[in-house]
Amino acid sequence: MSDKDKLTYWQLRAVRNEQKSHDQANRKVDTITRAYVRSQNYLTDQVNGIYQRYFGNGQYTADQIADILNTTISPSELVTLNALTKNMTDAQSKKQVKDYLSAMAAKGRITQLEELKAKAYISVKQAASVEIGQSTDLYTKVIQDAWNQANAEGIIGDVTQDVHLYEKGYVPELNKADKTIKIVNPETGKTITTVKALPDKAITSFKQLSGDYVKQALDQHYLGKNYSQRIWHNTDQLATRLDELFTAQAMSGMTEHDMSLAIEKEFNTGIFNAKRLIRTEANYFHNQTKLDGWKAHNVKEYQLVAVLDNRTSTICRNIDGRVFKVSEAKVGVNLAPMHPNCRTTAIAYYAGSPYTGTRTANNPNTGETFQLQQGKTYQDWEEIINNHK
Repeated sequence: MSDKDKLTYWQLRAVRNEQKSHDQANRKVDTITRAYVRSQNYLTDQVNGIYQRYFGNGQYTADQIADILNTTISPSELVTLNALTKNMTDAQSKKQVKDYLSAMAAKGRITQLEELKAKAYISVKQAASVEIGQSTDLYTKVIQDAWNQANAEGIIGDVTQDVHLYEKGYVPELNKADKTIKIVNPETGKTITTVKALPDKAITSFKQLSGDYVKQALDQHYLGKNYSQRIWHNTDQLATRLDELFTAQAMSGMTEHDMSLAIEKEFNTGIFNAKRLIRTEANYFHNQTKLDGWKAHNVKEYQLVAVLDNRTSTICRNIDGRVFKVSEAKVGVNLAPMHPNCRTTAIAYYAGSPYTGTRTANNPNTGETFQLQQGKTYQDWEEIINNHK
């Protein structure tokens, strides 16, 4: 495919927007990680308290530990446990904890072991509540940004016969008030030309997008679940693994330090799953929203663009630059995310587009950037950097 067949400006913009989404996800990851660490520290302190109070430095058999853990606690302790849900912002996570504690209260007799497992469950759900809140905030922004980008790509496609944009040249500015696109020279600030943009017939206002559309998008199931269900599933699994740590047999073979390390290991797994989930889902919402936007503008084809670095998967290396029909788009087959932690993005594709230019690439061997012709793919980039070490 020749250079003129590439959407230089929008290809670069798509990659930058995906990177922006990825960076936003990383900032959310930091907040979520801190929530998991807080939960881990709380639970570790509670477990250490039991070790120090009952076990000390002595060696106890499984039967002796079972006797200790089977002692009854005061029903008033449930009030303390209920108070831990006070700051939970996710209604479903709070309900899950309330239901858990209600089932405990119905038993009448509550043991030390049951209280410990309840604290493990609550600590995990506290982290889940933060994760859902941060994820919802991120995905809402990603959806809105992707929709605006898809609209711009669709409008540009409508005016490609009238306007030529170049990588080092002109910048389009959309005026929503009079539905026009102004082409501006970034160096002089002067308007080159103004063309009429086609109105958005599918979703006519940002208000509707930020309400009904976003809610519907967030409720979409990707591989059988929406993101909230995945978070609840992941944290349920974490709670189950912690539950398995707190048995007389397991604790009889662990020192206080051993138990702290075991708890840390399980929470690290939870953090890993949270990171993978938010990055993958952000990519999903980004590309799925663009797909909906293209359909609204009757865009027929799209192109996949992989990130040019050594972290790119084999799948995405091989699919970089390929063009597919919008009507045949399928996540995981010809639309990102192709795999967990996927960074590949999609752009609207117009055959015979007059856009020309180059694509910025990195050389990991030298740390320098260079310009790669738009007709080149990941394989071409790889060959170049291998020849310039």
